[in-house]
Amino acid sequence: MVGMADGLTERKELVMESASSIAYLAGLFDGEGSVMYKQYIEKRKNRPNPMKCWRIRLDVAMTDEATIKHIYDTLAVGWWGPRTVKPGRKPQWRWSTSFRGANKVARMFLPYAKTKKEVLQKIVDHYDKKSSSKRT
Repeated sequence: MVGMADGLTERKELVMESASSIAYLAGLFDGEGSVMYKQYIEKRKNRPNPMKCWRIRLDVAMTDEATIKHIYDTLAVGWWGPRTVKPGRKPQWRWSTSFRGANKVARMFLPYAKTKKEVLQKIVDHYDKKSSSKRT
């Protein structure tokens, strides 16, 4: 299995592709992808009080397995696999990445984005704010 070694997931560096390939994937994501950038209040099992937690995730789901695998192979970040569907429906595949991986992909897609530009910018700003606060 790609990305696995002795049961532990290896960290992968993004494979920088040509600008046209990234532009194609950004357009595909802009039309077919979804973004979750939301803060939740969750009660953690070992903590007495609820805490604010961020959910940051990018994903694309479609019925063409080859396209989903191409996204994964090109970006070399996140994961891909089958998506659960109702019986009688066509099988679907999903590519997804979250947190820092979503930040890396958002930075690549941002110059080409149209409909999701605002939320991708929020993800980039979120991580820029976190890294600048660590420096002080």
